[in-house]
Amino acid sequence: MKANLSVILERWAELYDAIGHNRKSKDGKKEKAFYLIRAINEDNEFVRNQNTAKSPCVAYSILIDAEGTNNLVVNYEHTIYFLMRSKQTSLAKSARQDDEQFMNVQMAMDEFVQDLLAYLARLKHTGKCPITGQTYDAATMQALAGLQLDKANWLSLATKYSGWNVLALAIEQNQPRNLNCINTDQYTVPTADPATPQQPSGSGTDPNTGTDAGNP
Repeated sequence: MKANLSVILERWAELYDAIGHNRKSKDGKKEKAFYLIRAINEDNEFVRNQNTAKSPCVAYSILIDAEGTNNLVVNYEHTIYFLMRSKQTSLAKSARQDDEQFMNVQMAMDEFVQDLLAYLARLKHTGKCPITGQTYDAATMQALAGLQLDKANWLSLATKYSGWNVLALAIEQNQPRNLNCINTDQYTVPTADPATPQQPSGSGTDPNTGTDAGNP
């Protein structure tokens, strides 16, 4: 089963100054900067609020992307999106200035990714939040098991959504499985129909005499 990293990711987004996620609004200003989505190009909470959403922000895809590598392991992929709005362009700006702004945004998001990976690696190694020293519950920590942080890859998406730049981070995770093991508690065994009573051999009524064939 795919692990749920949302609790850890949302906590990181709260602690990380550049994101500064807060579920509640502050002084009438939206401070939410963490979203659960299906896909970045589908209707979701971020897309519906992109005109007023806080920048930068993070979105975690809840879609499942998995591959069975053998009878013992399933390889899952977690996709995390970093989104950052470009400053409003003006006709007075040159193409060079626009390119420089785009480059600065990309470099900033690249730094976000590497800071997140460093946080997850330390948390996985020590079992404690490297910023607060607090611990997560066992179920939340189990979500880090098998996470292949050293093989993470990230890529900027060429498309810009209404001024938003997008960078996608993919992290693989190996989860154990056993195809030879079936959890019978998840199944219902159908109840057999009551058996039809069988008459003893030789019993019955003789159609010729009307007498019991078993008692001449």
